[in-house]
Amino acid sequence: MTTFSVIIATYGRPDLLKRCLEGLSQQLRPADEVIVVTRPDDTASHDVANGALVTTRLVDVATPGVVAAMAVGLRASTSDWVAFTDDDAIASPTWIGDLEQRSHGDGVIGVGGRDVLEDDGVERSTLLTSDVGRIAAFGRFTGNHHRGTGGARSVAMLKGVNCAYDASLLGIPTGLFGTGAQAHFEIAIGLDLEGQGTLIYDPSVTVRHAPGTRLDGDRRILPSRASIADVASNAVLACGVRSKWFAAQRSMFSLAIGDASCPGVARFLVGITKADIRRRFLPSLFGTLRGLLFVACGRGLRFIRR
Repeated sequence: MTTFSVIIATYGRPDLLKRCLEGLSQQLRPADEVIVVTRPDDTASHDVANGALVTTRLVDVATPGVVAAMAVGLRASTSDWVAFTDDDAIASPTWIGDLEQRSHGDGVIGVGGRDVLEDDGVERSTLLTSDVGRIAAFGRFTGNHHRGTGGARSVAMLKGVNCAYDASLLGIPTGLFGTGAQAHFEIAIGLDLEGQGTLIYDPSVTVRHAPGTRLDGDRRILPSRASIADVASNAVLACGVRSKWFAAQRSMFSLAIGDASCPGVARFLVGITKADIRRRFLPSLFGTLRGLLFVACGRGLRFIRR
């Protein structure tokens, strides 16, 4: 039987953590261990974890950021596979069983599914798509994990709120910019695992996800300029996991076109009347060039493994 550890990185959101752990206590196939990673000063989260209906193991992390917490959790885990979810998500009762079942496929090294977005317990109206988890040849990312529909399929990356990996192969990236959510770590993980096996996305494997307030500069609404630059840099650093040339391709795409969160020249010119586009433009250019410089100078990402 394959064993599964569930790792939850949390900080300063005890009410959300309590709901998350309640969901894990109702699993039809219980986790072999549940690891809660938080900072030593987060006494409220410690209290919630110690009083949870599911048995948990508390692990402290001194370094801020979700990636550092994931790395500490990975090294503390003892199971064959490690699953990750967020403290603002509630797993369906069949979540771990569904992950385990799909992990048995030939050559499968990672499994994930859909995070069903909610607001105050009500599912958001979402246009579903089968286009999920792609990384284009020129470096454009297509996530859409929260909008997935259709059957199980191979993807390039999974989403951190609903995923599991073969613990013997998984590496957690270090060197990303930011102190909070540290965008694009999932892409770095996917590219690090590229060629070692298959990542499977199945939208029927679900968690309910009510995105909570982030306690850092990487706010979901009106992020700081420094955070916008960090996102742009991390996109390039993640692509550098495949090769320096791929990082350069991503940089050219970001500078010329970009995306909604980090607009390039074309998006800036089209949306110049929009204040949000104008505010994001220069930090995006700076972040992209900074990321490219780091990759070119050999200061790319490194990976922590168990």
